Amino acid sequence: MSAELLRGASEGVYLFALCHVLARVEIHIEGAHGWAVNLPTWRWGPAWWLDLTNGKELTGYHVWLTLFLIGMFHLPLVFAGFSLALWAKCVSSYMMVTAAWDLQWFVWNPAWGFAALRAREVPWFKRKFLGLPVDYFLGYGVSAVLTAAIWLPGLELWAGRAAAVLLLSALSIPAAALAAKP
Repeated sequence: MSAELLRGASEGVYLFALCHVLARVEIHIEGAHGWAVNLPTWRWGPAWWLDLTNGKELTGYHVWLTLFLIGMFHLPLVFAGFSLALWAKCVSSYMMVTAAWDLQWFVWNPAWGFAALRAREVPWFKRKFLGLPVDYFLGYGVSAVLTAAIWLPGLELWAGRAAAVLLLSALSIPAAALAAKP
């Protein structure tokens, strides 16, 4: 296995574990009611905003959590210095994680599960595609575009990044099966 594929596989496992931890933390915070429905936080969501965000209100909880995560994902730029390729990888990883972490919230949440996500209406996800929130496809799409724009000339780097994406996604499938209710 090439060094880039091994690095990509390691990234995929690490990002999956990070998503798992984030999902578990949010399950403990939110319980069965996602999108901070029962949390003591401010909310803002005029109709035009809800249309733009697939039904998600802006909440104080999500603003601060998002700012924290964006800051953490950009930490490599603080230590290594700015480069377009590193910035793209930071944003690409963040976009992948937001989709996979949210999916894991449903997978591991005893009140939901993967089958319920696909079958039930989710108040904070108005639009779905193939039974999944369109936000997931958007997150992976933006991640892929950023990866392709920066690393297309370097096939080895692209292969490593593809390994990270595939492993992160592939680990979510058995996770969904393990968490499925009998």
